[in-house]
Amino acid sequence: MMGTNLPARVVAVRGAGLNPVGFVDVQPMVHQQDGVGRTVPHGILYNIPYIRLQGGARAFLCDPAVGDIGLIIVCGRDISTLKATRDAAAPGSFRQHDMADALYLGGLLNAAPTEYIGWVGGDVHVSTTGRFIVDAAACVIDCDVTVKGALSATGDVQAGDISLQTHTHTGVMPGGGKTGVPV
Repeated sequence: MMGTNLPARVVAVRGAGLNPVGFVDVQPMVHQQDGVGRTVPHGILYNIPYIRLQGGARAFLCDPAVGDIGLIIVCGRDISTLKATRDAAAPGSFRQHDMADALYLGGLLNAAPTEYIGWVGGDVHVSTTGRFIVDAAACVIDCDVTVKGALSATGDVQAGDISLQTHTHTGVMPGGGKTGVPV
């Protein structure tokens, strides 16, 4: 009669993105079985905290999505007060080893991703159907860069000590003439 760790499928997600770590509703995927072999699916487990890779204020956001398969880890005691307060607390009841007190750890037995950040062979790839946004005080790229497609900048672009916005050309005759193309 003790809850056990089981694969489960996500049926709902709450609190994803730039929020505190959220909760999922999951359906355990290994059915219950009686003494003569009849199976009965488990019901949905609601409000299960999911695990996010996070240290302090820094986190890698890759929240679960509906349909994901992961693992529920069943805690030994009632964690309802901990879930409500996000602080150390006594158990909410005398309940022990119950699936209602599970945690969800995702990323098991899922299909190949279509969007990803990671190592593919010896290269690091960022693949997304959306935009790739770097929101930082500064960005230093210490390598050769190849851009396929358009590149735009809202601020100045500088190569060495030459500014794209403020550089000048010497030896140009005033008037309606133009400089030649770059060589």
